Amino acid sequence: MKTIPTLMVLLFMVVAISTSSYGNPYPFDLNNAGLGGGPWGMITLTYDIPSNTVQFTVDPYESAFSSVGSNFGIQSFAFNFNNKGRDGNQLSFSIPSGWSGEYDEDNITGYGPYDKFDLEVKGKGSNRQDPLVFSITSPSFTISIDDFTTEQSTNNYLFAGHIAGFSEGTITSAKFADPASVPAPVPEPATMLLLGSGLLGLWGFRRKFRK
Repeated sequence: MKTIPTLMVLLFMVVAISTSSYGNPYPFDLNNAGLGGGPWGMITLTYDIPSNTVQFTVDPYESAFSSVGSNFGIQSFAFNFNNKGRDGNQLSFSIPSGWSGEYDEDNITGYGPYDKFDLEVKGKGSNRQDPLVFSITSPSFTISIDDFTTEQSTNNYLFAGHIAGFSEGTITSAKFADPASVPAPVPEPATMLLLGSGLLGLWGFRRKFRK
């Protein structure tokens, strides 16, 4: 008698996940200043299905540095877009006040050894973000997390960011990057929905043969 409620709760959870969001974390493991230790921050992407929006949370770790100042945070952040024939200029940014967003395929520089990127959001030194939270959507086509977790325009790097306002000896800012070693994926909504359907089907099959 406990089987039905358990399966129904599980199916409800699967459906809820399949209609809301999913995401993955990516660490800032590399830097161009020779700093030891790390990771120095974490990038998390989540996708909201109803709004067709990917949200980025770029969180620099204060604890990873010897000391940080009052203006510690992210000053700029760059990433890629796997356009698949779509026009990246039709992406729409929602960014912090005073920040700007830009799409310039294969041409965004300024991140040291981490090559060129497709997209960038940036602010002024007085407007650094800790954490940086912004989102991207498009009124013209469907996007997904996979569109932005790509090294299509770079050589083995998914993301790069400029963190400033800390102190490591004489070093007060550096460029940090996430190498293209994608973590174990969080199941996408379609996968979760398929799993839920399969479980419900197995329950029905078992119930049929118990009659």
